[in-house]
Amino acid sequence: MNPNFPQMEYGWGALWNCNGGDSPLDRYVDLTGRTYGAVSTSRGRQYELDMVQSGTMQAQLTSSDGALDPSNSAGPWGGHIWPYQPLRVRAQWPPTVNILAPVIANGGDGQPTGTLNAGNAGQDVFTNTDSSNGGIVASASAFTGSNVFQFSVPVSTAVGQRIAHTPQPAVSPGATYSLTMHVRNVTDGASLDVKPLIGWYGPPPSAPPTTYVYGSTVTLTGSSTATGWTAITVTATAPANPYGIDVGVAVATSNSATCSVQVDGWQLEKSATPSAFVSPGTWYPVYSGYVERWPQSWALNNTLGLVQPTGVDAFALLSQRLLRDPLTEEIYRRNPTFLYTLGDPQGSNSFTDSAGKWPAAPVSAGKYGPGTLTAGNSITSASAGGAYVGSSGTVVTIQNANPGTGNVGPASFIDLSSAGIKGPQTPSTWTRMVAFRYTGPTPTSAAYFWTSFDGQRANDFPNGARLGFYIDTAGVFRVLLAPPSGGAGYSFMPQTAGVGVSVVDSNWHLAGISMNATTGDVWAACDGVTSHFTGSGNANPTGLISDAVGAWADPSVGNGTTFNFKGDLSYALEFPSALTGTDFTTIYNAWKAAFAGDSTDVRYARILTYAGYLGPQNIQTGQTRSMGPMATDGQDALSALGDVVITENGEHFVDRTGTVTFRSRAARYNATSPVYTFGEHDSAGEYPYEEVELDFDPTHLANLVEITQTSTNQKFTAADSTSQTNYFPRTMQRSINSSSPYECLDAANYLVSRYKNPLPRVSGLKLHPSANPSLWPVCLGLELGTRVRIMRRPLGAPAIQIDAFVEKIDWQVDDKGEAFVTLQCSPIDPQPYGAFAAFHTTLQNAVAVNATTITVNAGQDNQNPLSAQFASGQQLVLGQGTANAETVTVQSVGATSPGWTSATITLAAGVTKTHSANDVVCEPLPSGITDPTTWDGLAKIGSVAFSY
Repeated sequence: MNPNFPQMEYGWGALWNCNGGDSPLDRYVDLTGRTYGAVSTSRGRQYELDMVQSGTMQAQLTSSDGALDPSNSAGPWGGHIWPYQPLRVRAQWPPTVNILAPVIANGGDGQPTGTLNAGNAGQDVFTNTDSSNGGIVASASAFTGSNVFQFSVPVSTAVGQRIAHTPQPAVSPGATYSLTMHVRNVTDGASLDVKPLIGWYGPPPSAPPTTYVYGSTVTLTGSSTATGWTAITVTATAPANPYGIDVGVAVATSNSATCSVQVDGWQLEKSATPSAFVSPGTWYPVYSGYVERWPQSWALNNTLGLVQPTGVDAFALLSQRLLRDPLTEEIYRRNPTFLYTLGDPQGSNSFTDSAGKWPAAPVSAGKYGPGTLTAGNSITSASAGGAYVGSSGTVVTIQNANPGTGNVGPASFIDLSSAGIKGPQTPSTWTRMVAFRYTGPTPTSAAYFWTSFDGQRANDFPNGARLGFYIDTAGVFRVLLAPPSGGAGYSFMPQTAGVGVSVVDSNWHLAGISMNATTGDVWAACDGVTSHFTGSGNANPTGLISDAVGAWADPSVGNGTTFNFKGDLSYALEFPSALTGTDFTTIYNAWKAAFAGDSTDVRYARILTYAGYLGPQNIQTGQTRSMGPMATDGQDALSALGDVVITENGEHFVDRTGTVTFRSRAARYNATSPVYTFGEHDSAGEYPYEEVELDFDPTHLANLVEITQTSTNQKFTAADSTSQTNYFPRTMQRSINSSSPYECLDAANYLVSRYKNPLPRVSGLKLHPSANPSLWPVCLGLELGTRVRIMRRPLGAPAIQIDAFVEKIDWQVDDKGEAFVTLQCSPIDPQPYGAFAAFHTTLQNAVAVNATTITVNAGQDNQNPLSAQFASGQQLVLGQGTANAETVTVQSVGATSPGWTSATITLAAGVTKTHSANDVVCEPLPSGITDPTTWDGLAKIGSVAFSY
C-alpha cells in the first residue's frame, strides 16, 4: 500500500438496475484490479453561462476472459450486465488496511446517538434481530472512540439471524478477506452465542446473500457493567462472480433470554490473516453515476480484451424523460383506471382512453333521440381567468334539450358502457373526477353530467344503486351516491362553512368524489374546496350496469334521458384508490393554474417527481418565491429543471455522491470567503498547483440585457451605456418564470452589473495530488460551487488574486500512480453584496410583568446614539428564541452618547411576561431565520457595497 496515494475503489453495481436514478450505498463489485491505463471523470459546466452536462466517467477494463462481455452468457455475471447499472468511484485517504467506513468501524463515532438510519451513507448498518433498527449509544468503555452500536436480540431468535451487518464495501472477485469485530452482551443474567460472518450476494434479486462463511462461535455472558470486549474473526475468499459482500455477526445458538449486544471495532481487510485494529481512513466519493455503454475492443494482436464503459450521471437519465403537462403528470402519478381527456379532434364520434386500458367510448343517443355533441372545441370561459391552463387541447361541447329540467327529451352522451366500463372498477376504493363548464340556466330540477345505474326501478324511477354528478337548483355542484338497497341515496356537497360551490357561471370547474367503502370515508371536491364525510361506506353504489358521461341515461328504460346538461366537458377519469382532500387540491392546482405560485425549490422538486427520479436530492430553499405556470408539456426533465435554475439564477448539478443538487442564488451571495487558496506560499496556507490558464475576453460580456417574463411575454431591459461605448453593444436574452415583474427587472439589472465588463476566467487550474500528498484531502473534498482563491506572483510585481467558483472538476487517475485534478472556475461577482441585519442585544436587568421600561446593553454599534437606531413605533422581540418571547412596541429611547454601554427604552404598553437579565432583544426576524447573529459578519457598516 502506497502511503502517499489513496486506496481507490471503482465500484460497479452488478446487482442493480438504474433504480429510478438512485445511487445505492452498497453491494458493489470492485473492478479496480481490472483498470487499464487511466480512468477519468468529468463533472460540471463550461463556465457559468453554458448548459450543464451530465457528469461522465471513462475507463478501460481488461476483459480478456470475457468476464465483462454482455453477450457472454457463461461469464461470471452472465445475463446481468446492463446499461444504467450504478457506478461509483471512491478514494480512501489516508489509505489503511481497514476498508470499512470510519463510522462503521468505530461504532457510530461522528454520528448522533439514537436510532440507526441504514439509508444514511455514513451508517449503512443493518440488523435482522432488532425491530427498532438498533442504535448508536454513547459508552465510556467503547472499544474505540466514544460510541458503540447496540442491537436487541429477542428471546428464541433463530440461528443465523444477523445481529449487525453491513454490505457497504465493494467486493473484489477472488480476493481473500478477514473480518474482525468486537462484541459484548450488556444484559445481566443473559447468555448469547454468536459467530462472525462473511456473505456473498448472488445474482439479482439476491437478498440476503446466497452463501455465508462463519467464524468460530463464542459465548457472550451478559453484564450491564461490562467494559471488556470479545474479538471475533472470520476469513473467507470471494468467489469469481460475487455481486456484493456482507459482513457482520449472527446468532449461533437460539437464545433463552432477550439480550442487548454492543458492537465496535470492526475491521475488514484484504488479507488471509487478521491484523491489529486500525481506524480506517475516510472514504471520499469522487463520482457516482451509471454505465451507459459497454463498448469492447481487442489489442496486442487480439490478446488483450478491453471494455471501455462510459459512465453518465442522473442528469443523463433526466434528459431522456419527456414531461407532459402538469395535470397529466399528476393524473398518471396516481395510476388512473381510465382517462378520457375528451380532447379528440373535430368530427370524432368516439373518444379514446389516454391511459390505454379501455376501448374508445362511442357517442350514443338517448331513448328520445339525439342531442348535439361535438368534439374538438376550444377552451373558452365567460370570465377572464374562468378557464384552466394546466393542460391544453380541445374539449367536448354538449347541447342537450331542456337543460336543468326534469323534462324528458333528446340527449347525446359518451357511452362508457359500450367500452366495457360500468361503474367504478375497484368497487371498495375509487375516485372519479371530471372538468365541466355549464352554460345552461340555473336548474329547476337538476343538470346531470355523469351517471351510472344498476337497472332497478320503483315508482317509475331508478331506485337501486346510482352514481351521479349534477348541479342542483341552487346552482351548486353535488354528487349522488345510492347503494343497491336503493332509496333516495346520499347527496355529497363540497362546501366551505356550509356553502357549496356555485358553478352556474359558464366558467370551468373541476369536481370529484372518492369512496373508501372499507373505512366509510368519502371526499367530495370542487375547485379545490373539499369536504370529508365519515361513516359513509353504506353509500357505495355497487352492481352498476351503465356509465354515461354528459347525461342522465337510465338503462332500465332504454337510456331514458332527463335532467339534461348543456356545456363543455373534459378529463373524465377514474382512479383505483380513494383520494384525499390534499390529493384533490393538488390536482385542482395543476388543472387550474399549472402550479403558478410555486417557489423555485418546490417547482424543482415537482419536476424530479414527475420525471420518476427516486435518487437522493438536496434542494435548497429558493429565493424566487412565486413562479408562473408550469409549462413542461413536451419538454425533457433536465431542460425543465434548467429553466427553474435560470429563473432562480442559482445552480444545479449531480454531486460526488450522485445526489441531484439545487442551490439558490443565495448560496453564492453568502459565500464571502474562499474555502481553499491555491498559490506558492505554504506558510500562508496556500495549496500548490502545477499550471493555471487564465482568460480575459468578451465571451461573457453583456451590456444590453433583455429579460422576458415567461407567463406574460413582457420584456424588461437594462443597459450600460459606458460598456456599450467601450465594447460595442452586446445583448443577452433570458426568459425567467417569475410571477413578479419587479424580480424580472432586478434580474436584468443584476446581469448588467455582472457582465458589463470582462472578468478574468480560470479556464484551467491543474492540481497534482500524487506529487504533493497534502493536496489529497483538498482535491477529494472539492465540490462544484466551492469558492476558491488563485494567487499569482509575477516577478517584481504585486501579487495577483482571483476569487472564483469551481464550475467543473476533471479527474484523471492512472494505473501507474499518477493523479491530476483540473478545475475550471468562473469569477465571483465584481462587487460584493449588502445584507440588512437585525439589531440585537440583551437585557441588562430582569423585567417584571407590566413593566413599561427596559434597560438594554449596547449592541454592535455604541458610537451612534440608540435613538438613531430605533424610532417610535418600532417593534422589538424580548426573549427571542425562548418560549417566553413577546413582541413589544417602542415609544421612546433614552439619550446616549458615544461609547454608551446601556440605554433605557420606554414601551408603548407594559410587558405581559417576565424576562431574565441577558435575554436576547432583537428586531423581528424574517421568516425562517431564528438566529439574530446570522448576518453580523456581512452587515458591518462600510464592509460591503451593493452590486447595483
